[in-house]
Amino acid sequence: MSTMRGYLTITRTEFRLFRREPFSVVFVLAFPLMMMVLLAAVFGNKQADATKMQDGMLIWRGVTPANYYTAASVAVIVGALGLMTLPITLAGYRERGILRRFRASSVPASILVGAQLTLALVTFVAGALVMAIVARLAYHAVLPKDVLGVAVALLTGTAAFGAIGLLLATVIRTSRSAQGIGLLLFFALWLISGTAPPRAVLPAGLRDAGGLLPLAHLVTAVQNPWFGRGSSVTDLAVLVGYAVAVGVPALWLFRRD
Repeated sequence: MSTMRGYLTITRTEFRLFRREPFSVVFVLAFPLMMMVLLAAVFGNKQADATKMQDGMLIWRGVTPANYYTAASVAVIVGALGLMTLPITLAGYRERGILRRFRASSVPASILVGAQLTLALVTFVAGALVMAIVARLAYHAVLPKDVLGVAVALLTGTAAFGAIGLLLATVIRTSRSAQGIGLLLFFALWLISGTAPPRAVLPAGLRDAGGLLPLAHLVTAVQNPWFGRGSSVTDLAVLVGYAVAVGVPALWLFRRD
């Protein structure tokens, strides 16, 4: 089997398996959409809120709450894929001996990882489209003003969270453990990265801690081009740093597993 044919075959299989796994569908697609709708409904879409400040920071980064949460929630999809779907899937493959059979068939680890990343890319594109349409219809939220900039941010975020998910999959040995640890990590990041309460309203310690996390950088990297403010080079560089610093050892460990 050629490398490309093997990649396409495994990718098709991964898509079929993803559709049959309710946990993945709910947390990767339904949860971010549900939270966006609820948070936007709670805080509204009043232009006056765009200029509210706390501790010298614009609470909603100069836009309405509905617009803020629309862009931020797209980043949540990427985080969920990296922290839950990828490690749970790969840990489950290890438990069932699928990884061993791949190696016995001389299927490179890069093909399996590539198939998982392709699944992540297609999933977040679909989720982002649905989220943008729902927000537009329900709250008159703005659509992305710089689609290319948003795409670059999401691709970079996928690389960073894909690396994190791969590392988790190498150190967590069972799918049940991956699910529990992934949920804890996901909600910890979700709460202090600006995707639930805005970071401006958090205590200084939590705000500073959240600013170190990849999800916070991904939120800003997505929001800036979404609102027409250009790409955030600093945040993109941090995400690239995460992808390289975590991804290189993660792939090495995964190949040796």
